[in-house]
Amino acid sequence: MSIPQQRMRQRQQPGLSPTDQHKLKTTLNTTYADDMTLIAQHFGNPHATRARITDIDAHGGVTLEWETSSTDGSATEDMQFAVRGFDGTSSVVRELGDLATEAMCAISQNPSSVSQLSRAQHALDARVLVDFAYVQPSILVMSLVAIGMSALTMLAVSSSSHPLLKFVHMFVSQSTCYYVLVGVIIVHFLEACVVCAVCQLVKTFQPRQMDTRTQVQWTVGGALFGLFCLHAFASKIMRQFALAESMQRPGQT
Repeated sequence: MSIPQQRMRQRQQPGLSPTDQHKLKTTLNTTYADDMTLIAQHFGNPHATRARITDIDAHGGVTLEWETSSTDGSATEDMQFAVRGFDGTSSVVRELGDLATEAMCAISQNPSSVSQLSRAQHALDARVLVDFAYVQPSILVMSLVAIGMSALTMLAVSSSSHPLLKFVHMFVSQSTCYYVLVGVIIVHFLEACVVCAVCQLVKTFQPRQMDTRTQVQWTVGGALFGLFCLHAFASKIMRQFALAESMQRPGQT
């Protein structure tokens, strides 16, 4: 991610408030206590027990503490780490879920294991994040667009004396067809620019939902199919706004 994009996201997410930090810490230490212990055992001490998050700072720094027991008695240890790509509560949950899954796979020696926290995050993402995968128009729509653009181009630029062209030009002059063709091309170009710009915003603030390939697909689709593609894309954007307002992430009110 470029530096300007990082700065934009930092302005969008200034950091966790003390209230958010407390609620997130409480949720992780109660509902997902087993996952915290797995992280401590794999990345800290194999004999760790009763692991808990003792601190989450405003910018995603996490302190994990655990207890150990041995013949010499019990002791308390901890470790600190920073969340990669911090952008709020969700990034902390995602990072800890990934670490817990990695720990579970290593400890159980089952590469298909998924931590409880990751499962909860994936389920929540399915409810609050829209799949921006490109939706290809139907064969009928693509055929109609191709036939329509081909016919309009023929009427606009062809100097053929074909009887059908002459008949159409009796009602619509060739110059009018030319200006209509230019207008359609301009409109499709503008639609593609709008789609590309919106995709870039989604990719900047929600990189998990949009990648470069998907952005190119939507942009080319907008240029070729115009409103038929733009309608599907706009529906996804509106659905994402609606979900963002109605749903909440773990640890947030």
